[in-house]
Amino acid sequence: MTGLDQEQVDWLYEQLRSMVVWEAETGRPRVLSLYTALVVVLFVLRHNLADDVVGELFGCSGKTVERCQEDLEPLIDLCLTPLYEEIRAQAQRDAVLVDGFVAPVGERDGVDGLYSGKKHISGQNVQVVATLSGRVADVGDPCPGSMHDSRAFFESGIAARWANHHEIGVPRMTGDKGYQGTGINTPYKKPSGRDLTDVRKSCNTTLNQVRAAVERAIAHLKCWKILKTGFRRSLHEFPAALRIVTKLEIFRVYGPC
Repeated sequence: MTGLDQEQVDWLYEQLRSMVVWEAETGRPRVLSLYTALVVVLFVLRHNLADDVVGELFGCSGKTVERCQEDLEPLIDLCLTPLYEEIRAQAQRDAVLVDGFVAPVGERDGVDGLYSGKKHISGQNVQVVATLSGRVADVGDPCPGSMHDSRAFFESGIAARWANHHEIGVPRMTGDKGYQGTGINTPYKKPSGRDLTDVRKSCNTTLNQVRAAVERAIAHLKCWKILKTGFRRSLHEFPAALRIVTKLEIFRVYGPC
């Protein structure tokens, strides 16, 4: 229901209990206990149901669900940051893969550049760095959905954080043809009017087989449906939601720390 196992949910609960006074001694008591509120927040991120629907499932109002998200998501983000930084540092010692996907957010008034002609949806371009074993290692800041991956690679902050992986002569990062010109390993493009040589075809086959791991990492990330089935909240909240889902996915694989 939450995307995490019982031990991981219990660990998060213990961390939150030490960070927040949930039940005040005076005043109106909260509708949900801290543990249930945590489950509600994780459930929303995992399944992306509307707040009023989640409220019906947990016996509270949609506003209560919204307040739980506002109160607990920043704290979950904070307590998972050390593990996220540790895993990213470990991944930076080895070769990695990069790819992007468009997280649907719908059309937004006054916001241009969201529509992706390639994916035929309006969303945010999310750059993902993965290990060779197909685990998420890092995710960049969201960019407009219409932005090409080669530009989003730099605009998202991924290029800066992983600079030693795409320096000239030290290509330790692999991507698809959309990243040509960025300094990372990419498949060869077919020359105009000519076929690729057998050697280059073989190289492309090998690179594509290696790159399959980043597609698995993205698939796992999109199991948090808030990144797959349509982001309902205000668009300015998307970066925080992306950040917390990234850390939860890393926690799901490696946690508790």
